[in-house]
Amino acid sequence: MKLVILSLVRDDLKAIRLYLSEYGESPPKRFREGFQAFCAQIMDMPFSFSPYEHAPSYFKGVIAYDYLVFYKVDIEKGRVMIYRVLHSKRDARPLLG
Repeated sequence: MKLVILSLVRDDLKAIRLYLSEYGESPPKRFREGFQAFCAQIMDMPFSFSPYEHAPSYFKGVIAYDYLVFYKVDIEKGRVMIYRVLHSKRDARPLLG
């Protein structure tokens, strides 16, 4: 599978790193490592996480510091597309469009 990270996700990741950097060097590093491990896992096993209950066409997985990664799998094109990375306390429904 090919991994596609949308530009909105890059904005999410920048904001998360900026926020976590307020707590020292370790939290952003731990988050980055968790995100990279998550990406490697979904490229190998894209259906290993649960469908998002409010929008079943998306899957969601949890990474460091209770952040959720929302993604879709396109079997025909052989790709996994990451749509958003949001904190678990946020209401993702209006942000997934």
